[in-house]
Amino acid sequence: MPSKYGINIELKNSNTSDISIKSTRTIAIVGDDVTIKNTGLKTYPTIKEALENTGDGSIKEALNDLKATGLESTIITSSFVKDDKSSQSILKAINDLILSEASTGFSPKFILAPSYNSDKGIWEALKNVSIKLGAIYTIEVPQTKEEEILKAIKDFKDKRAIITYQKVERLDKVIRPLGNFIIGNYAKVIASSEYGFAQSFSNKIISGIISIIDKAEFISGESSEADRLREAGITLVISDDGLRAWGGESRDSDFKSLHSVLIFDTIIESIVKSQKQAIDKQVSDVLKKVVDDLESFYRKLVANNVAVGFKVSVPTDLNTNESLGEGKIYIKHEIQEMPLLKNLTNKIYKVNSYGSELVKEL
Repeated sequence: MPSKYGINIELKNSNTSDISIKSTRTIAIVGDDVTIKNTGLKTYPTIKEALENTGDGSIKEALNDLKATGLESTIITSSFVKDDKSSQSILKAINDLILSEASTGFSPKFILAPSYNSDKGIWEALKNVSIKLGAIYTIEVPQTKEEEILKAIKDFKDKRAIITYQKVERLDKVIRPLGNFIIGNYAKVIASSEYGFAQSFSNKIISGIISIIDKAEFISGESSEADRLREAGITLVISDDGLRAWGGESRDSDFKSLHSVLIFDTIIESIVKSQKQAIDKQVSDVLKKVVDDLESFYRKLVANNVAVGFKVSVPTDLNTNESLGEGKIYIKHEIQEMPLLKNLTNKIYKVNSYGSELVKEL
């Protein structure tokens, strides 16, 4: 307790706080389980523990897919017993994920619904839930021919969907959908470093599989089926010096790449978590610190090649006397993410203008 008379000195830490980045992504799997006690939301610290506590069904097979990739991750399951009401049960299980953090303490950033995610009604349910959770999800196109695939996705628009159609052969020779392996490998890339969220899964060897069942034509440097499907927002696996992921494009006009989506998701999540402590404090006490924290955060992103540049400001046209009087502060962020190299063009010209060099050598 400070003294009543004389001089009191209080020492406080006014340094800018570090805006931390979460470099791992919890995976939610929605599907059926024969064990009645497993229905509803469950969480497991590892894939191994999830497998030990899961009965036969679509969730268990998805866990085996993730295990084959070598991933280590927290797992959320949202399961139901398969019966004649499964079409309603899967929709409920997907929507239940909205309450996953309140129920389990974890919020998924990747969502899988294998064996059910080829239905367009499920596409929309996954899309709506992923928007609320800020998650990436997979959907599967049942068609395997290029024209039919493009027709199937013609009216579907979203920036968070990884869309696949291929079946692949798992390490144990079981035929499985590609999407689970894409998510497993993507999660590994993200967890590989603090700034792994700014890396793409595309053009990397896909672990966990040994062959492609639905093969796509790919010819480097030429227009091919794989490139056309990728341009349309389909993610594939191709055979090119190994089995490689090929894609990462979205079906959204503003965010054309999942790479950009995940960068801004991470930025938003990190900032929201950091700024919670500023609410209900006096503006004069926290505003400068909030801006300083943001600038420090963005400088780190630039230094680590996540962003090209940024600008943080508190614009006077937005922060009027009325808004300030209501305790509302508007901070403007301008950020350009580091783009991914998508194409290299080498222009090679055959010429005959260096023949004189032969004479000089003589």
